[in-house]
Amino acid sequence: MPTTTTAPTATKTTASPAAAKAAKPHKPLPAPNSDFYYLYETLPEEELAVVKRVREFMETKVAPIITDYWVKDQFPSICCRQ
Repeated sequence: MPTTTTAPTATKTTASPAAAKAAKPHKPLPAPNSDFYYLYETLPEEELAVVKRVREFMETKVAPIITDYWVKDQFPSICCRQ
């Protein structure tokens, strides 16, 4: 007659997710840095002014509308006209 064996049951040794969250305080995120290669320090003043203008345009004109275009899987051609 064939015998059946049962596999030993695993015991859970880790804490629950709620306990893990309570145990570890979240570290604050570092400030965003888009200058991955540290090129800003090599740019002359005129080019830094261009970078500043582009950043202002992206933050004021593109950032408020880009999520809708992303969700619709469309290109925000309205930004190209400005």
